[in-house]
Amino acid sequence: MQLSLTTKTSAIIVVVAFVIVFIGTTTLSLSVDRLQNSYLVSKQFQLLDLLNSVVIELTRGETGEKEYLLTGKAVAKDRFYFAFSQIEADISKLKVLFSDRSEYVMLLEDLTESLSFRKSCAEEVMSVRDASGLQAAMERSRRFDEDGMTQHVEWLAKDVSRTINREMTDRFSDLDRDNLNSMGGIFVILCSSLVALLLLKYGVTRYVEDRQEAEAVLNKARDALAEREARMRALVSTAPDGIVTVTTDGIIETSNAVFDQMFGFASAQPVGLSVESILPGFMLGFASADGPEGSAVKPTSGVRELSGLTRDGLRVPVEISISNVSRGEETVLIGIVRDVTERKAVEERVRDFYSMVSHELRTPLASIRTALGLLETNFAGALPEGSMPVVKIAADEADRLMRLINDILDMRKIEAGKMELYSDTYKASELVNRALEGLSTLSDEALVCFHLAVDDSLEVFCDYDRTLQVLSNILSNAIKYSPPQGQIDVEISNLSDFCRFSVRDYGPGVPKNQTHKLFARFEQLRSSDGQYRSGTGLGLAIAKAMVEAQGGQIGIELPDDGGSLFWFTLPLSLPEPDEEGNVVEPGADLETKDEDEQASEESNKEGFM
Repeated sequence: MQLSLTTKTSAIIVVVAFVIVFIGTTTLSLSVDRLQNSYLVSKQFQLLDLLNSVVIELTRGETGEKEYLLTGKAVAKDRFYFAFSQIEADISKLKVLFSDRSEYVMLLEDLTESLSFRKSCAEEVMSVRDASGLQAAMERSRRFDEDGMTQHVEWLAKDVSRTINREMTDRFSDLDRDNLNSMGGIFVILCSSLVALLLLKYGVTRYVEDRQEAEAVLNKARDALAEREARMRALVSTAPDGIVTVTTDGIIETSNAVFDQMFGFASAQPVGLSVESILPGFMLGFASADGPEGSAVKPTSGVRELSGLTRDGLRVPVEISISNVSRGEETVLIGIVRDVTERKAVEERVRDFYSMVSHELRTPLASIRTALGLLETNFAGALPEGSMPVVKIAADEADRLMRLINDILDMRKIEAGKMELYSDTYKASELVNRALEGLSTLSDEALVCFHLAVDDSLEVFCDYDRTLQVLSNILSNAIKYSPPQGQIDVEISNLSDFCRFSVRDYGPGVPKNQTHKLFARFEQLRSSDGQYRSGTGLGLAIAKAMVEAQGGQIGIELPDDGGSLFWFTLPLSLPEPDEEGNVVEPGADLETKDEDEQASEESNKEGFM
C-alpha cells in the first residue's frame, strides 16, 4: 500500500516526538540529580573553604602572638585577637553547615576544643610577657608546646577536609555511573530514530530544493533592495551637498537635486551622461572596467578641487570627495560635490590683500635690513657694548619677515601661473646632499642626525633651485619636529618613470584628521603632542605647487610606529622629443618673470632671504 508523504511524515514525527519525550524525561531526571549534587558539592566547597580559612587565620594568630612576644606592640596583639575572632566566626559557620551531618559533629567538637585551648595558652604566654618579660614568656611557650598544638589543630582541620573530599569523590563516581547508564539508553533510542529521520529526509528533499531556489531568488531581490536603500540613505544624510553615483565606466547613474541645480540640470537629470563632461578629472585615479585585469577601484586620498562645467558651459569651482561601494561583482563610485564659488572669491580677495601688503612692506623692509646689515659690519662705527645682540635680533626678525613676504609672492606667482622653471637633468643624490649641507647648522643646533638610503644612479628632470627649495622645506620641517638626539631617514628610490624622495622623522606626527589641511595655504597645524611650531603656513603649499608644476606628486604617510613620512616624486631623466625635435618639459605652461619675481631676486641678491 502506498502511503502519502504527509502520512509518512506524520508517522516519523510521532516517532521523533516519542524520542524527544524520552530524552527530555531522562535529561530532566539527570538534571534534578545533578542539581541536588551541585547543591551538596557547593556546600562541601564552602566547608573546605571555611576549614582552609581556619588554618590560615590560625597561622596569622600565631604570627601575631610571636610578634607581640618579640616587640610588645599592641597592634600585634590586636592582630592575634582579630585572627581568633575570624576563626570563631568560621567555626560558627561550620556548625551551621554540619548541623545535618552527625558524622562530622565529633570532629568539629575536637577542632573547637583544640582551638580554644590553643587560644588560652597564647593568652597566658602573652600575659607572662607583660608581667615577666620575653624570656619567661618564651619558656612558658615551650612548656605549653604551642607549635605542637598548632600542628595538631591543622591536622584536625585537614582530617575533616580529607573526609569531605572522599565523600565528594564517591558522590561524583555514583553520578558518573548513573550518567553512563542513562546515556546508553539514549544512544539506543537515537539509533532507532536515525533511520526514521533518514526516511524523512529522503521524502522532503525535493520540497527543500524547490524551497531553496525560491529563497535564493528572494535573497537576491532583498540584497538589491538593501543596496538601493544604502545609496538612498547616503544621499539623504549628505543632502546639503551635491551627490552623484557613477559607474566605473564614468557614466552617471543617479544624482540628487542639489547636484542637478549646481550644474543647471533643474529640468532634466544628467543620468546617462559621462561624468567627465560635467566634472573633468573626476575619474582620475580610478581603474575603469576596461583597465588591466585585476586592477582595483580605489579613490584618490582626501578631498580634491575640480572645475565643473554647467549645462550652459560656465565653470563652477567645486570640492569633491569620492568613495567606492561594492555591489556584488560591480563597483559604484559615490561623489560628494560642494560648490566653493564663494570661498574662492574670498580667497581671491585675501590674495589681493596679501599681494598689496607685500609690495608695500618690501621696500621699507629692504631699507631697514640694509641699515641693520651696516650696523652689524660696524660700517658706521663701532656700536656701544651690549648693542650688537639687539641688532642681531632685529636683523633675524627682518630676515624672517622678508621670507614671509617672499613666500606670499611665490604663492601668488604660482596661482597666477607666472613662475618660471629652468628644468634640466640632475643627479637626485646631488640635490639631497646640497639640501643637507644648507641645513647642517640647523640640524646641529637641533641635535638630530640623518640616515641616507640614496641611489646615486638616479637622475631627475627638474628645476634645480625649486627642487632644492622643496627638499629644504621638507627637511627643515622634519628637523623642527624631531626630538633631540633623534634620527631622520632620507631615501631616494625608483618608482616606475619617477624618482621618489621620502623624508621620515620620528617626532610627534600629524593627527590623522588634519592631514588634508597640510598642503593648504596659511594652515599652521598642531602636532599630535598638542604643540604649535613656528612657521608661515605656506611652505608645504608652495612645495606642492612646485612639485606638481614639474609633473610630480607630493603626499604624506603616517607610520604605525609614530612620526611622519613626507614624499614627492619627479620625472626620471629627460622626456622624449616630439615630432619637431623639441623637448616638452613638465610645467610648460609657465611664463616669463613678472615684476614680483624680479623684486624678489633683487632682495635675494642683497642676502635678505
